Amino acid sequence: MKFAIIYTPFLEQHPYIIEKAEEYFESVLAVPMEGIRYEYVPGEKPRVMYKNTDLSDFDVVFPRLSGEDLLFCEQMMEILNESGTYVHMDSDSFSISSNKFSTVEELSGSEVKVPRSIYTLSTETAADAADDIGYPVTIKLISGYGGKGIMRAKNESELRPIIDTLEVFEQDICLQDFIENPGEDIRIIVIGEDTYSYKRVGLKEEWRSNISRGGNREEFDAPEWMRDMAVKASKLTGFDICGVDIISSEEEGYIVEINASPGISTETSEVVGVDIPEEMMAFVKQKALDMEVE
Repeated sequence: MKFAIIYTPFLEQHPYIIEKAEEYFESVLAVPMEGIRYEYVPGEKPRVMYKNTDLSDFDVVFPRLSGEDLLFCEQMMEILNESGTYVHMDSDSFSISSNKFSTVEELSGSEVKVPRSIYTLSTETAADAADDIGYPVTIKLISGYGGKGIMRAKNESELRPIIDTLEVFEQDICLQDFIENPGEDIRIIVIGEDTYSYKRVGLKEEWRSNISRGGNREEFDAPEWMRDMAVKASKLTGFDICGVDIISSEEEGYIVEINASPGISTETSEVVGVDIPEEMMAFVKQKALDMEVE
């Protein structure tokens, strides 16, 4: 069986996946995102190409991408899914997870809780919306990642400079209810029906807990209700594999983000007690085998 990983250069953890993929697949190809092209030949199906290799012929293609690749990647997912290649997400899953408001919109109306959110292009509308939500309020860039583009305003005097700056740089504005928390959240990695959880704890006086912002991973055995929430969220957004971020208080939790390319460093595997890349490769190979039977 043939396996390809398509990666964005700054996501440096792809060697862990390649190492494990070589244990499960006869052929493994690593493809940098900038090397991808699409080909449309009259009378033939569209193809995803890397040099002279047609990735549409592979059994499994495993994207590890960033939100910056959004527009280009959506077409790739569609071509690969229609070609019969196994990809661990639906054609629109990446675009949903890369857009903060789309994620909330997709999950709302289900049993999964999300923060109250408002999406607008207008600074005046944003200021009025913040009054409706109530301070403190969270301000997010629609396509931010790794804790970047996430801000908090305790009152209108703090909010105004932020939204004025976003307007100057022509950034859309997403406001959310600020969920009180002690600078920590829960990351649950979903692989099919299986879940692996840990706590992310921010630096002292830092309310964002992202590892890329200096946060630390800590062991955390998520309760069953939280694991069920993560699996439901992954299915609603079309992922077989993803990371789900939850802020919780007592017996309730709010999903604040779906991550299409969750961290899979050796530290992650150590804190959850399971080799995450190996679990991923075992899962995607079985899915590809199941597709062959069908």
